[in-house]
Amino acid sequence: MNKSFKLCITGVILFLIPALFFSSCKTAPELTVDGLKCEYLTHPTGIDVEHPRFTWKILSKQRGITQKAYRIIAGRKLSDLKSKTGTDWDSGKTLSGETTNIPYEGAALKSDENYYWRVCVWTDDEHYFWSEPAGFHTGLMKNSDWKAKWITTAEEIIHASPLLRKSFRAEKEIKSAYAFVTAGGIYEFYLNGKKVGDHVLDPAVTNYRKTVLYSTYDVTRMLKTGVNIAGAMLGNGAYNGRKAKDRYSWGGENKSLGNPCFLAQINITYADGSHAVIATDETWKYTGGPVTFNNFYGGEDYDARKEIDNWMAAEFDTREWKNAVIARAPGGVLKSQLMPPIRVTATLQPVAQTNPSPGVYLFDLGQNIAGWWRIQVKGKPGQTIRIRGSETLNDSLFAKPLEKGDVLSTKFKYHALVWSDYTLRGKEQEVYEPRFFYSGFRYIEVATSDKNNLENLKVEGRVVRSALERTGTFTCSDTLLNRIHQAALWSIKANTISYPTDCPHREKGAYNGDGQVIAETSMHDFDIAAFYTNWLNDMRDSQEENGRIPNTSPTLVGGMGGGVAWGSAYILLPWWMYHYFNDTRVLKEHYPTMKKYLRYLRKLGTTDKNPDEPYIINDFDSYWYSLGEWCAPGQSDGPNHPVVNTFYYYYNTLLMSKIAKLLGEEKDARYFAGLSDTIKAAFNKKFFNSKTGLYGTENTYQTYQLLALVGDLVPEEYREKVFQTITEDIKDRDGHLNTGIIGTKYLWPVLVERGYNDLAGEIATQTTYPGYGYWLENNATTLLEEWSGRNSHNHQMFGSVVEYFYKFIGGIQSPMEGHTSIGYRHIHLQPEIPAKLASAQASVETIAGEIVSEWKKDGTSFEYDVTIPANTTATVVLPAFNDKNVIVTEGGVEIWNDDKKRGSVPGIDTVKKAKGQVVISIRSGEYHFKATAKD
Repeated sequence: MNKSFKLCITGVILFLIPALFFSSCKTAPELTVDGLKCEYLTHPTGIDVEHPRFTWKILSKQRGITQKAYRIIAGRKLSDLKSKTGTDWDSGKTLSGETTNIPYEGAALKSDENYYWRVCVWTDDEHYFWSEPAGFHTGLMKNSDWKAKWITTAEEIIHASPLLRKSFRAEKEIKSAYAFVTAGGIYEFYLNGKKVGDHVLDPAVTNYRKTVLYSTYDVTRMLKTGVNIAGAMLGNGAYNGRKAKDRYSWGGENKSLGNPCFLAQINITYADGSHAVIATDETWKYTGGPVTFNNFYGGEDYDARKEIDNWMAAEFDTREWKNAVIARAPGGVLKSQLMPPIRVTATLQPVAQTNPSPGVYLFDLGQNIAGWWRIQVKGKPGQTIRIRGSETLNDSLFAKPLEKGDVLSTKFKYHALVWSDYTLRGKEQEVYEPRFFYSGFRYIEVATSDKNNLENLKVEGRVVRSALERTGTFTCSDTLLNRIHQAALWSIKANTISYPTDCPHREKGAYNGDGQVIAETSMHDFDIAAFYTNWLNDMRDSQEENGRIPNTSPTLVGGMGGGVAWGSAYILLPWWMYHYFNDTRVLKEHYPTMKKYLRYLRKLGTTDKNPDEPYIINDFDSYWYSLGEWCAPGQSDGPNHPVVNTFYYYYNTLLMSKIAKLLGEEKDARYFAGLSDTIKAAFNKKFFNSKTGLYGTENTYQTYQLLALVGDLVPEEYREKVFQTITEDIKDRDGHLNTGIIGTKYLWPVLVERGYNDLAGEIATQTTYPGYGYWLENNATTLLEEWSGRNSHNHQMFGSVVEYFYKFIGGIQSPMEGHTSIGYRHIHLQPEIPAKLASAQASVETIAGEIVSEWKKDGTSFEYDVTIPANTTATVVLPAFNDKNVIVTEGGVEIWNDDKKRGSVPGIDTVKKAKGQVVISIRSGEYHFKATAKD
């Protein structure tokens, strides 16, 4: 063989080797690892959990992406993470498809440290993908880390708000600085003349004797080498809940826990590695400020003439200010506020305004909101203006567009006696908005004390709520359903103010019953896991010695009233969180106190007004403590409280048997399972009339029938009979419901799952009383408290209808229907289509990723676009066409015809027919299906 031939052969071989290598490799998928969260939060500060949990998402349009393994690394140097080194934790390659709530198992976390983490995901043996680094900052992990002292004023604080101030020096170049801040009451914190952070109404209300929440702020850029000034304004909030003459307040007694008090600590790290701590103590100074009155319910007054110019300046003379005194601490354990803070999330401009009389102005925001007003005003020095809000005009039952001649409604004290009195300083232009209270309203009235018009006035509505991100969308061809959803969204936003409230103006109470019936809806519409984690802690803190969960949690605001359906939120919410968010920790942490609540219910059955029925919870305590249904049409509550009380007693024990088994508590699991069977038998013996098919009443009461079916309490041979009592009663009422907040939640699934989707749609779209459309036809922009329109116009509890929109019309079934798996790893998509609806689009950003379900129908064809997140699978059920044969295509390729699977499409595993419907198993990705009925 000559030399030239050898070189030729060698060249061919060298050319073929890489070609053969690459042809044997799989094509790398196009994907990113994103959405990194720690304890449900993005780049959180103040993490004080010893083993915080990590969650991520895989984003890819390519079909069939599956995570085979992951590796998490964590450390305190970003450079290490970028070089793929985890100095504090390296999980190693872990064979698992899990992407949610993976606990940190590295070196013990240190207080006040920045940590970074990232994850590597393998999709097969060859291809892996790194996320970008994410971060979290730790809070103060131990009590000994706190050097600050609680401080307050020497005088008793009644209604005015003091100013606090401290001058300090930063001696060297600052590398980083973090502030840890809280109050017994409400605070605004300042550094060098600027407010720190964008939180409002901070900290969240808690049972202060058990827990006080603090916030953590990165203040590095707010400090400077040399003299710095820290300041605060301190409000009463729920901590100092005094009553005030001629101002509205909820409840029958003063609820002051003492003087509002303040706690702040700034940890400074200098460039040379040394440290300094600036903390509240007796050296802080205080004086009176421009807020002359503040009450969590009654409003806030502000005298601009009392503003202190340059009080945050370094050269300001504080010799006339007094030294702070050490306060009695609230008593609760300091914990980081690990949930989205309350913020001003929107500013609304009036859609109309009038000047009905000299010195009186009326504004219509066009939307009922929770929050406060902001004014820009020009007038005479010393002139006082009073600002009030209301939900209606002219003391009318319903809202209306503002017109000439209208006046603000004052029939309710929570509107008439809630205001801000603002006294002008007389500058060219003055701007004011409250700090220490909020309310609910659509209309704003501004009236001058001297009945003279102002030189200039601008009014805006400031929307205030916990800053939960939207995760769900829904629209359809019926504009009424879309409007109902929008009204529900506004009501949920108005009633998430650090905990779920009943209403933003009258009670502001954390009613567990209201909160539990709306919880699943909220889990679709908002990123709410961290919020609910905190609320469950509130429930635990509020638990009484005998195990009872009060009707409100925390108990400090709002009022009492409710029953077993209210306390049952403490069993239901952890169960739902486990299913929606794959959260087992919440079950483990609360299991002992959940058991304690079940022991309370067990004893209640033997100590109620009929102790001879130990497995029935009859009326107990006073009327307000053992309610059944609430706010059904024309009623305050249901006619037979024990039906609802005993249903929830049974349902709680049934769920606890499942929770116990999940946690490995086998003995408890057997006990609760046996107890639930016993309660079930007693329930039917006591309440069920087999001749009429009715539970608890002689005439059909929809809620009781619904609960019996939902809980699988009905003997099998009577189920159809019981169900027919519901449909017949609805038809007798011309297609209207007759349920309160409890029955309404379960009405839609009971109807749809038994094939009555058209009837469900008819009920949802009623425009006459009682119905959602009745409210909207009468200008409602939020959901009302009562079907009649009486009382509050901003309650979220009837928003459970939105579950019907997402789960059934949109077709994105949740893990609670039994087909979608825990944490949405397998998703069941099955649109249930009312006859009058032509199209719908729904999306939910679940913990596993975004699911999109969009359909439209036209005669004998049905088009369906779906998006399934990476690392999940799905079952798609196409609607039946009256048992006609159908042709189904995906992306134009035929996959079903003549009752047989046809062709082969990437991502589609199986196609079959069941109960007249085409059922398709798919992997992740985007799909376009079209089903056409054959002649």
